[in-house]
Amino acid sequence: MNASRLLIFTLVLLPGLLGTGAWVVWREAASMARGPCAPSDAPWLGLASPPLPAGRADLPPLRAVTYNLRSGLGPAWRPFDARSRVEARLRNIARSIAEAAPAASPVDVVGLNEVDFHSRRSGWLDQAAFIADQLALLTGNPYEVLRGETWSRHIPGLEVRFGNALLVRHPIVLAGADLLEMPEGTGGPGPLGRVLAEPRGVVHARILFHGQPLEVLVTHLEPFAAPMRLAQAAEVVRRIRSGVSTVVLGDFNTVPFFTADPCHDLLTAGPLQDPRAELAAGARFADLASWATYPSRLARWPLDAILATADLAPLRAVPIGGEDSDHLGFTVDYRWLGEEDARGRTEWHHALHQRQLARFPACGASAQRGVTAKLF
Repeated sequence: MNASRLLIFTLVLLPGLLGTGAWVVWREAASMARGPCAPSDAPWLGLASPPLPAGRADLPPLRAVTYNLRSGLGPAWRPFDARSRVEARLRNIARSIAEAAPAASPVDVVGLNEVDFHSRRSGWLDQAAFIADQLALLTGNPYEVLRGETWSRHIPGLEVRFGNALLVRHPIVLAGADLLEMPEGTGGPGPLGRVLAEPRGVVHARILFHGQPLEVLVTHLEPFAAPMRLAQAAEVVRRIRSGVSTVVLGDFNTVPFFTADPCHDLLTAGPLQDPRAELAAGARFADLASWATYPSRLARWPLDAILATADLAPLRAVPIGGEDSDHLGFTVDYRWLGEEDARGRTEWHHALHQRQLARFPACGASAQRGVTAKLF
């Protein structure tokens, strides 16, 4: 193997192969959890159905979509692809996003993960701008693009710019993008774990939704190192301002109500609520399989989600798209609630959270350490 091929293998092929293999191991470790640590337990089944308030008459539904693009490279791992094929996949994804809402009331906010911004491997395409342009053609509404680059590579022949993006069709008051902290000791063990740890970030904006202030955040959490994922989730939660309507979109890389991985419990311990639990309770579903988004070819894991504060009640939530990425997209329609109705939802979610917390002593810290160890 000559020097150039060794470089390509080290910087491009090896991380991809390790990432794919590590995720398979994680998935198998999760599937082996049984009893009190099983992800399929449904703590909502022991509760009365959540309240179904009529909602505010002065605001239309909020329609949100999150989608992990996988750099437009498709569901199977590949280091690069022709721009024409990348564009074809992104057009399909944009069409799925547009079709997730009625023509008279298009999607309001779109969170995108694993977005390439002018990367060689995907044809030097600004993928966030491309999807925004496609949505404008399909819906007749312009979308503003907010980018959050999380990492880049400038080696000639291997140039990459990569991260998250937020697309918005309403006035933006404030906006920004930051990297999430990587606390010491939260990465994978050993030098390899530190080398392969990918920077993570959050795109954030305050918009006016028909005059109503709304905070919107887009993030993509660490998939393999559980302590790092928990630290990132905690930082996201700290960014939620008290009393402010908020939605958080993204690939959280965590299985909800899986006691051996409490990341989802941390994310929803405060003001953020998961619409899937509420809808599952109303339908008396025993699990969240209806909202699985990964892998796209045979979706089993509900990794992609949209969380919101209590004044936003879900009307519906469905996966969208096909095999143009390794993830399906996910969309939620929300109705706006007044203060009293929002308090009723908060009480229901508090009861749900208490039931989930009661499972932790039975599961035990040793089970969590055992599953985490199998990651590597």
